[in-house]
Amino acid sequence: MNRIFRFEIAVKTGLIVTLALAVVFAAGCPKQQGKSSQTPPSSASSEKKPPKQDVKIQPPAEVNQNAPASPAQPVTDNKTAAVADSPAQKVTPPAADDRKKTEPPVAAEPPQEPNLSDSADLKQLDALKTSEEKVDFISDFADAHPELIPALVYKALDDNDLDVRTAAMEALSASDANDPNVAYVAAKALKDTEPEIRKSAIQACENLTDPAVNKVLVDAIADESEDVRTAAIQAADQEEPALRLSVLKAGITSKYDDVKESAVSSLIDVSTPAAMDILITGLKDSNPDFRDTVKSAIDFLVSQEFDTYAQAKKWWDANRSKYNDDLSEKD
Repeated sequence: MNRIFRFEIAVKTGLIVTLALAVVFAAGCPKQQGKSSQTPPSSASSEKKPPKQDVKIQPPAEVNQNAPASPAQPVTDNKTAAVADSPAQKVTPPAADDRKKTEPPVAAEPPQEPNLSDSADLKQLDALKTSEEKVDFISDFADAHPELIPALVYKALDDNDLDVRTAAMEALSASDANDPNVAYVAAKALKDTEPEIRKSAIQACENLTDPAVNKVLVDAIADESEDVRTAAIQAADQEEPALRLSVLKAGITSKYDDVKESAVSSLIDVSTPAAMDILITGLKDSNPDFRDTVKSAIDFLVSQEFDTYAQAKKWWDANRSKYNDDLSEKD
């Protein structure tokens, strides 16, 4: 009986152990499967996933070239648009404007000959016969076409009648002082055979602001008529300082004594260091009387006496810094 009882206990105990092992085995299998699910995905499964890491490290240029733009990639398009809209892209060839700003200005060309070949009204002057008709025509035309006065006068100066040329020069004196053709016409009038016409040419330049008047006045102070030369010096005295000094520089070396004397008087009136530069060159003159005039002018301006140009030049170079713009001594 005891044997049977122990057998049953052994059997039951074996079943319990077997069941326990079965439970333990069953519980261990899911854990193994869970570990296998955490292993890296196979190559096949990785191909199905979006290559997020590749997109992040891929150069933007390659992405734009290989794929069309999408809402997820607006940055590339914005950059492209920004480059297209940038000032550097919009500027048209900058060379033209930039060169104008950096290159030195081109010197002004001499006034060009007035061209009124297309003016039917002006051609009427050729059809007129008498001096009175031409004079009346010049007066009427100048009133009706003030902007064409230089061309009218230029044409009328070819007339053989002095009254016609005189009427033309009177019209020129009343023309616009800013017209660049006035100096051109005045230069032609300086070649006229009549001194009165040449003098009128100077008077027409008295209020002229065009730089071309400089040559007209320099030529005029060499005119054979003293009246024309005097008119030129007087006209130069009304011009701005640089042009005035340019004429006086030519005047102090003139072959005419009246021009040289007038130049000295004007230089005393200017009374600047630049005028002094010109004045001392008068000591080179071959005429002793004129040199005395220059010496007196220098003494008047700076209270110094010199016998030669070399003496005056040496002293002036060493002392000009001691004088103000009006040749008064600095304190």
